[in-house]
Amino acid sequence: MHKLAKLSGDKRRRLITDYIDDTCGGFDANADFVDMIRSAMPELPDDRKPHQVDAWVELAELTQDPDFRAAVRRMAQYQAAERAQGDVTGLHHDLTETVRDSVGRALDAGIAPASAEAAPIIDALTVRYAQTFSRADDAGLRHRLLTRLEIAGDPRAERY
Repeated sequence: MHKLAKLSGDKRRRLITDYIDDTCGGFDANADFVDMIRSAMPELPDDRKPHQVDAWVELAELTQDPDFRAAVRRMAQYQAAERAQGDVTGLHHDLTETVRDSVGRALDAGIAPASAEAAPIIDALTVRYAQTFSRADDAGLRHRLLTRLEIAGDPRAERY
């Protein structure tokens, strides 16, 4: 860990750039997604504070984790496949926030995902998803939504 914190700025940027190239390279990944990952690259100042070094070390370790790399690559591949099928709607930050907030409130309230209490929450989110993608709320859409959530559901991606 100490060696990671001592890397030069160029070597730190190369570490993150290599991670991005490995996880998003080789297919038509969503440019907004790739830009978002690139923009998350922190600068470690010369007069670094301990918490900044700790955060950089955490980031470096995360980007070197093969399981995390594979998860992000699956996200990018999924987005590329969606783009190949004509999806040009972008990253959907508002939709992501709505899902996170609604699901978070439900879980905090002790609502089990498969319970009758969860059904109206799921229905409302599915309607929102259908509107975002201009699709009908049917079994195909719900399968697509489930797949998308499973692929994008790695909490380490949010931490990144």
